[in-house]
Amino acid sequence: MSADIYGGITVDLNDGPVRCEYDRGFDGKPSARLVIGEPGKSIAITVSNSTPATVEELLEAVSRLAAWTRRQEQIKTLPEVA
Repeated sequence: MSADIYGGITVDLNDGPVRCEYDRGFDGKPSARLVIGEPGKSIAITVSNSTPATVEELLEAVSRLAAWTRRQEQIKTLPEVA
């Protein structure tokens, strides 16, 4: 997988909206992107030029992140050990 990153960006997901957007670019070609954040304060990951395999890699990475956050929530419920 490769990516074109336009500037270094870090985003804290918090509970902000996550959505998919579909439209046509200036050249009339179909465009698809994953958008994180409120309008005017968001970033987008465009997948218009991606292969299905690359999007599957993204899905797998997000699944690993979801598993990590579930583990962190479980850890919070454990009693503290002295």
